[in-house]
Amino acid sequence: MHSLLGLLLVFAGSTFALYLLSTRLPRASTLVSAEEAGDRSLWFPSDLAELRELSEVLREFRKEHQVYVFLLFCSAYLYKQSFAIPGSSFLV
Repeated sequence: MHSLLGLLLVFAGSTFALYLLSTRLPRASTLVSAEEAGDRSLWFPSDLAELRELSEVLREFRKEHQVYVFLLFCSAYLYKQSFAIPGSSFLV
């Protein structure tokens, strides 16, 4: 029972850390303004044109914040591998 509680604590802590890392993105000059995005820095595209625009925004973000993107990618990959969550091969 003690090891199950420890596993749950590690899982909860890892989930929270990954959540914070993915929601506290550094500011980028290429992200659309708050008025254009409705107070969102990133958005879920609703059509192909918005998907292309989001793709360009993310490419620019990756250029500006290479270390942060690398840290987020590695954290997500290790999280998925550690807890046997399928789909880590699709991160590439």
